[in-house]
Amino acid sequence: MSVEVAAAADTAGAGGPPVSSPLVTRLLLLRHAESEWNAQGRWQGQADTPLTDRGRRHAAQAGPLLGGFEMLVCSDLRRARQSAEIIAAGAGIASIDVEPRLRERNAGPWQGLTRAEIERDWPGYLAGGRRPADYETDEQLAARADAALRRVASVADSRSASEVLVITHGGVIHSLTVRAGLNMAPMPNLSGRWVTVAHGAVEVGEPATVGDADRHSSEAVEALSPPS
Repeated sequence: MSVEVAAAADTAGAGGPPVSSPLVTRLLLLRHAESEWNAQGRWQGQADTPLTDRGRRHAAQAGPLLGGFEMLVCSDLRRARQSAEIIAAGAGIASIDVEPRLRERNAGPWQGLTRAEIERDWPGYLAGGRRPADYETDEQLAARADAALRRVASVADSRSASEVLVITHGGVIHSLTVRAGLNMAPMPNLSGRWVTVAHGAVEVGEPATVGDADRHSSEAVEALSPPS
């Protein structure tokens, strides 16, 4: 099956032309399948790492379970795009919209490091919830995620799609969950949260997991970290 991958119409950032707000759109935000740096326990940030074979198997398993969605949107990073393409093929979704504002947070100098390496060079930072310079905060990440999700909801409304599947990253889901005042739970690959966009307001709902996530996942080093 051929899957068309298209860039979102407005990806310039939180600014740009205003878009109409649909009444209510439900979005299922899922963390991508396992990547090579997940398997190595490395902080990925915005590095463009591919899926592992295990990640590809998990995405293929998840595809038929997600066949009810009419619209699929993903981050522009390779691990999210590969997950979306495999899921789309199994779910019978003909096209994918790419939204760069749904990419993982900028991890600054921690990108590519393991927890042990971070503890060595920034002792006490992880335990204390501290972050280095140039590390994108939850507030910054949630703001750009809001703009992206409002745009996704507007496009979904124009296509009469009431539910949208969104393949994104642990940090994005983490930032929205923290802002909502909800407790963070373990976030295996291809798990996440339902989110509702109602009259332009982004509301975080129940957690969700697709397929046998624990069997297909590495430890989520970024998603399980203390909030910044």
